[in-house]
Formats: sequence, C-alpha cells, structure tokens
Amino acid sequence: MTIDLFIPVLRQLLQIIGGVLLAKGYFDSATLDAFVGLGVNLLVLGWWLFDRSKINRINKYIADRAE
Repeated sequence: MTIDLFIPVLRQLLQIIGGVLLAKGYFDSATLDAFVGLGVNLLVLGWWLFDRSKINRINKYIADRAE
C-alpha cells in the first residue's frame, strides 16, 4: 500500500469529524481547515519516518553482508 491511498481517505474522515464539531460550535471554518491540514501532515510525517526506518534497516543489512 502506498500513502497515495491513505491521504484522501484520512482527509475525508477528518472533514467529517471536523464538520460535526463545526456544527456543534466547537470549531469555526478556519480551525477546521487547520485541523484537517494538521492531520494530513502528521500522517505524511509518520509515513516518512516509518519508510525511512525501513530503508535504513535494509541498508544496514546490505552493508553488514558486504563486509
């Protein structure tokens, strides 16, 4: 699976949750946009950290085998 599949799904879920909170009066529209943007950016950061650690483990394994 790639992150390209998760970003639109996460964005829609955050829009739904934010819309409910907006309707109840907890958020205004600017806060809703910030909430959705924060959620998407946190997902991308987490995905990058996970992917980077996986790449580092593979590189370490290759370097250890080359010695």
